[in-house]
Amino acid sequence: MSKRALRRIPLEKLMDLKIDYAFKQLFGSEKNKESTVVFLNAILQRTGRDIIKEIVFRGQEVGGTYERDKQSRLDIVVLTQADELINIEMQVANQDDMVKRTLYYWSRLFSSQLIRGQGYQNLRPTITINICDFILFSQTEHYHSTYHLYEDTVLKRLDPRVDVQEIHFIGLGVKPLCL
Repeated sequence: MSKRALRRIPLEKLMDLKIDYAFKQLFGSEKNKESTVVFLNAILQRTGRDIIKEIVFRGQEVGGTYERDKQSRLDIVVLTQADELINIEMQVANQDDMVKRTLYYWSRLFSSQLIRGQGYQNLRPTITINICDFILFSQTEHYHSTYHLYEDTVLKRLDPRVDVQEIHFIGLGVKPLCL
């Protein structure tokens, strides 16, 4: 097939980025690192001095220290130049456990940072980005929801110096009211 013919075929007909292999090839490979950086800056709304400039791909296995531990394989894990760990997950099937799964993955990645003898002040921000091909939160019209830790009474977010949890849910199946 010629290059001209390929250009006329819509991208979604060539490659479905919701398929693990395609998603990981585009955003989880060294050869496409620049695309991953652009993607992360867009999702995390990073601009100016806060922009992510460099990432290093990390191992994707978490857990399994002991024989009976649950072991998980994360889709894409990167470390930024600011020492933030970011996990990017693509989920196409709604198994009614996405929030708990997300918290589990986040906690395993967060707790994997320390080794014996290190102090808790060494823990760095850990971010999880979940791209879901289903409606996760029916009570919102927003396709992108971001969560942090808040105090219940005054709804005040933790001080940024200690707020090390950030969780994003992006719903591909959400239809916004206005564009």
